[in-house]
Amino acid sequence: MADNRDDFIIAIRYALLKKGTKQKFSLFFLIILSILIIVLERFSIGTVTKVRALLNDFIYRVTIVVSAPERMVSYLFSKTKDHINIYNQTQILEEEVKILKMNKYDMLFLKTENKNLKVALNFKDNEFTDQETIIVARVIIDQKSPYLKSILISKGVKHGIFKGMTVFSKKYLIGTVIETNYLSARVLLITDLNSKIPSTIQDTDINAILAGHGSVDNLTLDYLPDDFFLEPNKIIYTSGKDGLLGAGLPLAETFLNSKGRLKIRALADPNQASIVHITKGSIFKEN
Repeated sequence: MADNRDDFIIAIRYALLKKGTKQKFSLFFLIILSILIIVLERFSIGTVTKVRALLNDFIYRVTIVVSAPERMVSYLFSKTKDHINIYNQTQILEEEVKILKMNKYDMLFLKTENKNLKVALNFKDNEFTDQETIIVARVIIDQKSPYLKSILISKGVKHGIFKGMTVFSKKYLIGTVIETNYLSARVLLITDLNSKIPSTIQDTDINAILAGHGSVDNLTLDYLPDDFFLEPNKIIYTSGKDGLLGAGLPLAETFLNSKGRLKIRALADPNQASIVHITKGSIFKEN
């Protein structure tokens, strides 16, 4: 019973004396009401007990109603904050989209300028024309010699293969056809010891010979000028000066190995090639 009385008193104090809630009753009235309830509680009158229970329910519900505006304000504040955050993020994303569009336009301009320069320099276009043909073949034999690197492919003269055609693995050059049979052909890989390809270096007008030494990451550039400093992260392209390979075919890239030494590696790994594409010397571009 004492516990019930304490609960009732706590409920009244919570409802009427809560900070921020306007008091509807005077302090004197509360004191008199509390004394009256305590006295009546001692006599355990059934009617008083029921009235007390009803008052408790009433006070609890009044408490819920009174605290509702506070909860609503807190909810609205939280939602407003979330809205502001989303709005700010949207503004940032819109700016990034604008920057990406500008970059796209710059790329289109550079692409157009590049094509015009190739026309002026009599370079071949790097995309296939309708007359050019791509022949797809399968690698059937892989030469495993440490320095002599060649592969045998499943297409030959019958399929339009002839000496000097370029062979690609995915989109990178891996070699040229050096021997043709009726139903097969042999491809000399760029990693072979006998592979010597006239090349040029990205962002320079330097010409050199890209030579193979049996390994994908052990190519060299021969006949570089004595005062030329080769930098890492540069792409090496065909120069087209041999009259067989088209100019601008990406071959290899420079990099620093784990010991900090400058090395040259092929962009494609011929050892991993299972399907190859053969063309007449232009860049192969996958759809």
